[in-house]
Amino acid sequence: MKSFEQRLRSEAAEWVKAGLISAGQQAQLLARHPAGERGTHSRFVAILGMVGGAMFLAGVALVISANWREISDWTKIIGLIALLAGAYAAGWRLKCDPGRYPLTGDALLMVGAALFMAGIALVSQIFHLNADPATGVLIWWVGIAAVPWLTRSKGAQFVSLFAFLNWFALELSTSDSWLALTPGATWWWTEWPAYQAIFVGVGAALVAAGLALRGTSAEVFAGMTEKWGFILACVALYLLGFLRHEINWNGTLAGAAPAAPCLVGGLFLIAVVAAWRRARNESAALAPWLLLGLVPAAAVLAGWNLHDDGWLWSAAAWTSLFLLNLAMIRVGLAAGRAGWVNLGIGFIALNIFTRYFDLFGTMLQGGVFFITTGAVIIALGIYLERKRRALLAAMAGKEMKS
Repeated sequence: MKSFEQRLRSEAAEWVKAGLISAGQQAQLLARHPAGERGTHSRFVAILGMVGGAMFLAGVALVISANWREISDWTKIIGLIALLAGAYAAGWRLKCDPGRYPLTGDALLMVGAALFMAGIALVSQIFHLNADPATGVLIWWVGIAAVPWLTRSKGAQFVSLFAFLNWFALELSTSDSWLALTPGATWWWTEWPAYQAIFVGVGAALVAAGLALRGTSAEVFAGMTEKWGFILACVALYLLGFLRHEINWNGTLAGAAPAAPCLVGGLFLIAVVAAWRRARNESAALAPWLLLGLVPAAAVLAGWNLHDDGWLWSAAAWTSLFLLNLAMIRVGLAAGRAGWVNLGIGFIALNIFTRYFDLFGTMLQGGVFFITTGAVIIALGIYLERKRRALLAAMAGKEMKS
């Protein structure tokens, strides 16, 4: 599949012929998006840079850990600050000013964002600060949140999203937090249906936020945000499919405090309005299936127990996940989003395999079960992989013709 820069070169020449832009504007566009920046060679170099950087940091960490007791506290702090500042400075030079090696610079900015958390942990250890983990992660996120927006670094944005989601998850499971789903609870995993339900909403909000970034100056983050959202929503719906096995779930156990659901619902509505303005076609095509996935999530959060041992909401989660995956594939093909297609097919396969074992695993005995299961898995796996390749090939052919 052609990169954006490759498509821009062919399209810009047509725009000049049609009189839509001048030759000078064409040159400015091509200078802004140089060819080869995202080519195979550059990606390979960037991967090597990331692997090499990770090995370098691991080596430094091993050397420091071997001599940790002999190093003074202030030397540790100053050394970490030097590493953090060096990573940010080198990343800025390589990606932004003058920006000759943007992918390597992106990797360094990502390392810098990760090192910020190491600094928080180090200061907490040295000065014996005993704040709850959620507060430390919140400080991490606040400290790095502006970095990707100032540098357009996808790596830093990945770390920032990871930090935000970790903070939110920790707040949900902190019994005295204003965002606690089950205030006063000691073991959050006994209320896991409520946590999965809230993350269906978080995933849907991220998908809408990614669509809202389309056509803006921050479009570089759109694809990543959408994929994070799809993964969260699909994983949460997949896990809600096991609700019927939760023998302790009786409706009231999973009834959640309103603060977190209201916050997620408000963010989802804001993101949907913004997405509708920026990517109306994709939003209209996905909205019904995202909303359908929110139905079993809302039922669990509200504690609606129909005394059917969780069968209805489990089946609703399976069905809504399957339909959402089909929508991801269909919209992904229409919009040229190969990642959506791959995720959709992957979750369809996981959902079918899981429900096969879940529903029919106890109906067959011994060798017959394994023979039947093996044949089904092999046949379905071959079919789905062929279908995935055919869809992506058709998408690539369509782009070449256009």
